[in-house]
Amino acid sequence: MDLRDRTFVVGGASRGIGHAIAAELVRAGARAVMVSRSAEAVEAAAAELGGRATPVAGDIADPGAPDRIREAVGERLDGIVVNSGGPPLGHALDISDEDWRFSYELLIGGPLRLLRALVPLLGDGGAILFVTSSSVRQPITGLDTSNVLRPGVAALAKVLARDLGPRGIRVNSIAPGRIDTDRLRGNDEARAAREGREVDDVRRDSASQIPLRRYGEPEEMARVAAFLLSGDASYVSGAAIQVDGGLVTAVP
Repeated sequence: MDLRDRTFVVGGASRGIGHAIAAELVRAGARAVMVSRSAEAVEAAAAELGGRATPVAGDIADPGAPDRIREAVGERLDGIVVNSGGPPLGHALDISDEDWRFSYELLIGGPLRLLRALVPLLGDGGAILFVTSSSVRQPITGLDTSNVLRPGVAALAKVLARDLGPRGIRVNSIAPGRIDTDRLRGNDEARAAREGREVDDVRRDSASQIPLRRYGEPEEMARVAAFLLSGDASYVSGAAIQVDGGLVTAVP
């Protein structure tokens, strides 16, 4: 894919899936405005990618973040990757009101404010990509903030695809399964501690439930994301693409 001279905002870009997407876009010749809560982490991540990576410290849930991100973008923007760290773990009735509100701001409220600020910069051919989760189709035990709110994010992508399509702006979502990130490794460690098992045993058990029998790599997610953001996907809009090795078996 040739993405030379294009500019993309990438959320959660200091590590994991967001960092892999930013790296893939830079490799394809684009400029990546990399957003993360930690200034130190995002500056280090951007330095790894070179001059076409611009770091911006900002919490997606912070109402002041969209203006800082827009200022860093400048006058031209070709795409937005709506991505952030995961919401708190827990079962629905055990999660506090504060954590429910935080999860809403992280997954829906903050992204809406960001898009209000950035969508006016997108022109014909622009693209928005939401990074969601396999919980959109199949609940994940112990992760009810995601199970409840991420399907709403997928619905938001559908609504925006309808509303922005007449302007030539495409909107899609991408649903990772078990991608080998720090977040997933932390979840595996928590499960191992909870069940009194070895982490390697938990990972083998989890991998055995995936038809491809392994976790995915962030780079595998990133390649699909870059395609959906590129002109090669010019007639793909309103789609929810699973990248999960066949984990989710539900039929629509």
